[in-house]
Amino acid sequence: MIYFFLISVLLLLISLGCSLFMRRHYKTMAVLVAACSTLAVVSLAGVLFEKWAGGRAEFVHPWAFVLLIIPFAVLMAQTLFRGAFSRRIAYPMTHLMVEQSSLRVLFTRWLPLSLYTLAFIFMVAALARPVKVDRTVLPPTEGIDIILLMDVSASMQKQDFYPNRFIAAQQTASRFISKRFNDRIGLVAFAKEAMLQAPLTLDHEALQEYLSTLYLGVVDPNYTAIGDALGVAANHLKDSKAKSKVIILLTDGDSNAGAIAPQMAAQAAAAYGIRVYTVGTASAPGDGLYSSAEDEINEGLMMEIANATGGKFYRAKNEAELTQIYDTINELEKTEFAPSSIINRSDAYQPLLLLALTAVLAAFILEKLFFIKVP
Repeated sequence: MIYFFLISVLLLLISLGCSLFMRRHYKTMAVLVAACSTLAVVSLAGVLFEKWAGGRAEFVHPWAFVLLIIPFAVLMAQTLFRGAFSRRIAYPMTHLMVEQSSLRVLFTRWLPLSLYTLAFIFMVAALARPVKVDRTVLPPTEGIDIILLMDVSASMQKQDFYPNRFIAAQQTASRFISKRFNDRIGLVAFAKEAMLQAPLTLDHEALQEYLSTLYLGVVDPNYTAIGDALGVAANHLKDSKAKSKVIILLTDGDSNAGAIAPQMAAQAAAAYGIRVYTVGTASAPGDGLYSSAEDEINEGLMMEIANATGGKFYRAKNEAELTQIYDTINELEKTEFAPSSIINRSDAYQPLLLLALTAVLAAFILEKLFFIKVP
């Protein structure tokens, strides 16, 4: 519709330019300018209508509005060839007649004609076929399935991250989820035990709610069972049909509990084609007021898990580095997703056609019963 509007504006400018050089045919040029102006106004109304509808309505055949030129073409032909359209009879002393003008005369002359014109405009608009558009965005058929492993042990309350390690990890994971709207994501919390908090889902609003309600102590916070956490996540991912399966393991300590050794859990994950990114969240010893005297993270174990599964190990010493790590993982695990949608169009021309028929019927009744013209 926007192209039709631009073309109509161009025609209007051309007609205005021609009218400056064809002053001898001023009536013809006035009709031409009026026709182009009408096209421009109608097309502008169509553009504003589609804009107002926000993509939920459109015209299938916008070029039908060109038919609005027909009344102006007839008027132009009458202007140019007046004698061919009507015969004139010369009456004597017509100059002595006083032209009567009243409200009834004006109605008789213009009301039926206006209604016929309005009916024609409605018919043209119906012919342009306005439709209601419903678009349904389809979820990806092949995305990435991701499980977030969140350490909820007692040491995560340390304040070498702002405001503490757990809150920083929680906020960073929330931002990560908001960027992965095409992927299924699940959540596992672990300390002495591992617990599936949220299964793989595309309902990220619900996932964000589960993440926000997570707290330290949801399971026994005195130990860290990394192997069990990997086992729970791998077991949930093993039957996934996704083209890529990923675990993001976030912890601030070493594995010191659980029935499954972390190395064995990593090998099982690798066997199922699961890639594990390990993230250590603890500042270096002596880095600040809240830093530990000894390094809390077993970097060797974290690297071993990541290397066994084709992933990577990252060390975050503050909340800014943690954010950067999640951004890096987000870039590494890109989902190639071509948006697809189902578009349903339903016709909306019926009201316009009804208005046109109503206007024609009203004009006919007024012309034949109330505003009768005497030849």
